Parts: sequence; structure tokens; C-alpha cells
Amino acid sequence: MKLFISRHGQAVAMAPSDDLRPLTDSGRVALLAHWQQMRESGIVVSALVASPYVRAQQTADCIDQVYGGLARQECESLVPEASPQALFDWLLANPPRENTVLVSHMPFVAQLTALWTGHTSRIGFSVGTVACLDMDVAAADGARLMWLRSPGESMASR
Repeated sequence: MKLFISRHGQAVAMAPSDDLRPLTDSGRVALLAHWQQMRESGIVVSALVASPYVRAQQTADCIDQVYGGLARQECESLVPEASPQALFDWLLANPPRENTVLVSHMPFVAQLTALWTGHTSRIGFSVGTVACLDMDVAAADGARLMWLRSPGESMASR
């Protein structure tokens, strides 16, 4: 099963609390362009699961704006300090659709991707970066990293 892990887009530096930090205008523009480029390259998305934090929800809004009408869930197990095992347990109880996007934060996206794919070091995720995983099971070493794409990268080089 193909699954995507996405870090939220560029967010403002200051807000009353971390969970309330919204995306910047340029962050929204970059996300929309990034996901539009991925859609045009043939990447299919069928559903969204996002952290409840504002910037993750707004990132999911941008993805949905590009693809339109996506099934959507909020998941507390995608917050920055979450444990990968909590997400694996959540996914076992809530099996994702093929081509689901998980929208989360650093350091969680790097830890999760490394653990899920058996890498010994964290995977680098700049804002808006998307990892494509071929998932066999929601467990450590249960997926293969197919690719990473960041906003502004040329699809021609992929």
C-alpha cells in the first residue's frame, strides 16, 4: 500500500502556543504549487490524516484544495511529540486507504519515516517535504521509502 508522510508547510515563528501557529502566506503558496506539481506528475491522493495543530490542518486544506473532496481525519498521534508506536496502533485500529497522506511535524516525521523504513538515522524533512512509502504493515521496518520530494524541487530530476 502506498502511503505519504508530509511535513506541514512554512509556519509563522510566534503564536500564543505551538499548536496555534498558522502557515505563512508564502508557505501556503509553496504547498499549493508543490502538491499541484505532484498531482500533474501522476501522484494520486485519496485521503488525509492530519495532526490537530493549526499548521497541519492548513497543510491538509492545501492538499485538499489541489485534489478536492478528500476523506479526512484528525489524529492526535501525529503531533510533534507523538510516539511512532502510538501512530502504528492508531493505524491498526483505523486502516488507511491506499494513497493516504499523513500530515505531521518535525521531529516526528523524521523519526517515524526512519523507524518505519528501517533507516538507522533520521530522514531529512524540510517544510512541505513529502515521503512516499510502500507500506506492508504499520510497524517498525514495515515499509520501504520510495522517494522524498520537497517544495521547489524539479520533478524532471526524479
